[in-house]
Amino acid sequence: MTNGVELGKLSKFTWEAMRDPIYDYVEYNKEIEAKIIDTRVFQRLRRIKQLQLTYLVYPGAEHSRFQHSVGVMHLAGQFVSHLLSFLMRKLGESVLEGLSVESLIEGTRIAGLLHDIGHGPFSHMFEESILSSEVLKSKGLDNHEALGLMLIEYSEISRILKKAEEEYDLPHLYDIVKKILSDEEPREKILKLVRKTVKAWIYPSDIMDFLLRDSYYTGTKEYGAIDYQRLIRESYPVVVNDLYHNIAINRKALGALRSYFNSRVYMYEHVYLHPYNRSLSKLLKEVLRETDEILGLTEAVIKLGSGDPHDYIKLTDEYILAKLMDLVEGNKLNPETAEKVRALLNRRNPWKRIGGDYKIPLIATGLGHDPAILAYRYLKHWTMDLERFVKDTISEHCSGLIDPNDIWLDVNVLHPIPLAGLTSPTALYVTTITGMDMVDVKPLDMVAFMVREGIIPRIMVRVYVNRGSIKDSSALKRISEIVDKAITEFFNIRGIAGGITL
Repeated sequence: MTNGVELGKLSKFTWEAMRDPIYDYVEYNKEIEAKIIDTRVFQRLRRIKQLQLTYLVYPGAEHSRFQHSVGVMHLAGQFVSHLLSFLMRKLGESVLEGLSVESLIEGTRIAGLLHDIGHGPFSHMFEESILSSEVLKSKGLDNHEALGLMLIEYSEISRILKKAEEEYDLPHLYDIVKKILSDEEPREKILKLVRKTVKAWIYPSDIMDFLLRDSYYTGTKEYGAIDYQRLIRESYPVVVNDLYHNIAINRKALGALRSYFNSRVYMYEHVYLHPYNRSLSKLLKEVLRETDEILGLTEAVIKLGSGDPHDYIKLTDEYILAKLMDLVEGNKLNPETAEKVRALLNRRNPWKRIGGDYKIPLIATGLGHDPAILAYRYLKHWTMDLERFVKDTISEHCSGLIDPNDIWLDVNVLHPIPLAGLTSPTALYVTTITGMDMVDVKPLDMVAFMVREGIIPRIMVRVYVNRGSIKDSSALKRISEIVDKAITEFFNIRGIAGGITL
């Protein structure tokens, strides 16, 4: 359970195990973790699917946020125990900044368990359709992490954690959990380190588990095949020059890192951004926005922000789908929204992809600049320019064949580094481990590493048309040809036909 750290307090807990298809067995303690798992607010995650509507494309993808959260607890416990074991043997207990190793490990495990507790129904689709509103942004209620902290504070989970501090001699446990889960990086170096094992890191437990778990349940195990044990075992806190809040990877594990990066790209391209899945997600977001008021979605979030979690806890995938069925059968929606709901419930996708995937390489110059960072930061503006250009071209050459408003462009960045690493680049070091000594510790130039390993980030563009707007196959062929020429011309005009460079 503790992977090398001898812990008196945690070893006195009663440990049980649940079977898991990814790790065989996941251990949990009955004194704290089982009590959290058995709360209503956590059990709710059983009724929120991990991959939203992906089960309509990959039928096996019926797994839940509950399973993923338990898996993240498992990996985070292994990861943090390994890092702290090495750190304490090298620098002693003074490096813990007054926090106990037991509190840090148990706090990290619980943070892994609770990291997704704030997700609404359909997870990221709820975030993009409801939480992104200006009303909720102005109240600081615009992301699942903020809502998760509120659910912890306003539910019995906070009482369980505070009681455990006294009852099991785990000082600052509640504070550690909150600081790990907060959007803001903690000031304490030791908490900066342990936080990386859960989130806001290049290969945190969150991402490692969802790659393994999602690829297993979608039946695409070849895409999510990562050596998570090697990544954990060959990661070490940087114990030179007071940099122990950063992580170094052993040079001999760089192959596992390369495989991890490739797996992220493969899973995003073929599973998370599957074209049919993306178009269904667009439909779902429209339905959630149009039924927001009648379902009380924004209202439930605002109540949670005011300290009342009751209505938000009711919101699950099952709850929303049942309510939508009732609204349609009771003729309580306008005809346009009702038709969208029927299409969603009966898997009738209103969008048809035309052409293939347009993949624009983001070519690094080897100067230490990652063009994908720039592309990601300005993606929204860049997408608007491209969409305007395509629609103007259609208006000019396909007049009468289709309304440009019936064209939709889906643009995404395929990048091996997590988005947090794109917006706030994180230092990763590389080293050689000899016994307990770190030799030749250097920052790893991620751009140079990707170039050397042949990992090329890309922008991927897909174009869809509204099925109801197409009169015949010849018109569709003509529109597809014009769209293809428009996208090619857009790239050529900007001199990036061979890739975007810096």
